[in-house]
Amino acid sequence: MGKLSLEAKVGALVIAGLTGLGVIATTLNPLQFKRGVEQKPYLIYFSNAAGLEKDAPVRVAGVTVGKVVKVGVKDGKAVVEIIFTKPVKLYKNAVAKIETMGLMGEKYVEIDPGHPPAPPLPPGSVIEQTQVPASMDQVMTSLNQLLEKFNQAVTTPDGKNRIAIIMDRINQLTASVNKVVNDVDTLLTENRKNVKKLIENALALTESLREELPQILDNVNNLTQQLSEVTLENRQDIRQLVRNLRLASDKAPQIAANLDQLTKNLKELLNEQDTKNIKETLANIKATTKELKELLAKVNSGKGTIGKLFNDESLYANLDKTVKTLGSLAEKVEKTQVYVGFRGDVNTRTGDSRGVFTLKVEPPEKDHYYLLEVVGNSQGHITYQKYYIDTGTTTGWREEVEKNYKTQFTLQYARIFNADWLRPGTKLVLRGGLKESSGGVGLDLLFNKRFMLVSDLWNTGRKDSKGDNIPPHLRVGVKYFLNKNWFVYGGGDELLYHKWRGVYLGAGVLFGDNDIKYLLGSMPGGIK
Repeated sequence: MGKLSLEAKVGALVIAGLTGLGVIATTLNPLQFKRGVEQKPYLIYFSNAAGLEKDAPVRVAGVTVGKVVKVGVKDGKAVVEIIFTKPVKLYKNAVAKIETMGLMGEKYVEIDPGHPPAPPLPPGSVIEQTQVPASMDQVMTSLNQLLEKFNQAVTTPDGKNRIAIIMDRINQLTASVNKVVNDVDTLLTENRKNVKKLIENALALTESLREELPQILDNVNNLTQQLSEVTLENRQDIRQLVRNLRLASDKAPQIAANLDQLTKNLKELLNEQDTKNIKETLANIKATTKELKELLAKVNSGKGTIGKLFNDESLYANLDKTVKTLGSLAEKVEKTQVYVGFRGDVNTRTGDSRGVFTLKVEPPEKDHYYLLEVVGNSQGHITYQKYYIDTGTTTGWREEVEKNYKTQFTLQYARIFNADWLRPGTKLVLRGGLKESSGGVGLDLLFNKRFMLVSDLWNTGRKDSKGDNIPPHLRVGVKYFLNKNWFVYGGGDELLYHKWRGVYLGAGVLFGDNDIKYLLGSMPGGIK
């Protein structure tokens, strides 16, 4: 019996690998990774659990103590089942609420364990008290209602602008103040001479009192003494009267001095310079009032930036439209799925290996996605160049072959189509773009969430180390997910080039954004 050829051996190995993967696909249960001990889950009924996913963290006072194991629907309400991976004692008055953490909008369950004298709440019970935060749609609706109420507040029932009416009344008040200022200015100008004459008369009266008041007081003292001697029978009453008169006499010089000082102060207050200052102040007030009146008139008529702000009705419509647009964009970003992963494989024929870091972004429409990968390949990239040399004495061609191991990049757009004509639930994925820093296309068949066929064709026009053209790189294989995150894959590599044709085998892991948030929250000292 003759020996098997190399191609036959490769074919047999590929068939054996595919057969093994088929057995795995039909018999192997997904690997389960569990934390903590088995326990009956607590049940929570929420009116709305939008965005809360399985494996989302359960926290007490911001510390991760468990996870969500199931999210379902019962009697029109969301039913959430949680377990604790750390010791937590709940009471009958415990409260559960859905919270959002971080920029990526992760939803998690926050538990207030309650406290005595309420009785303990055993596993398998229902946490009856719940709180649900307002959704993005409710926030947008409330904001729209607020804008409508504000618009109604600045508009009268007959459609007039309340702010314009207020401005008109302010204009009227300003005109009244301006009139009062003018009247005061006119009154001061017309009666200036009379006021000055009044002050002069007061000064003359003060001088007269200063000269004659001492003599008058002496006469009063003499009269008091005479009355004291004449009316002995009324001595007590008269003594009291005399005391009062003497007290008044003692106070009179002080009163006269105060009057004199008051007169001087008035004279200084109303001198020529102060009168001029008062007139200038009134003139400034008048000018300011006029400018304020002109400004209010412009605002009322809608001129300038402030005027347009108060009178342009389109401002409220534009603000309302902007708020709705931002709300729609935020909702779309929140529903976009991001996957991060790493895989590695080896070609059994050449021994070349590659490691790939993957970033996959899937919009909420679920009919397409974007793929970005960073690739490290031990096969390297061969560059072949040919030069014509003319030294004057000799001529000829010179060939240079360079092999580098630079990091390569993949950037592809993938479109997803239904392929129920093959099998119900089957998806067909067409990919195209940059593949390992060269043009490439791909075709995948997704039979379910675990098993799929994958193929890639890229790197056309390449050369080998001798500078000879070789066919493009073609890979065809299968991928099987052992569980939600871990997968194995393999198949035929370099199928179009017989010298490098072989089998590739590899494994990898892929995490969704919810998985990443859960892992970060589960790390000791991680993000809480």
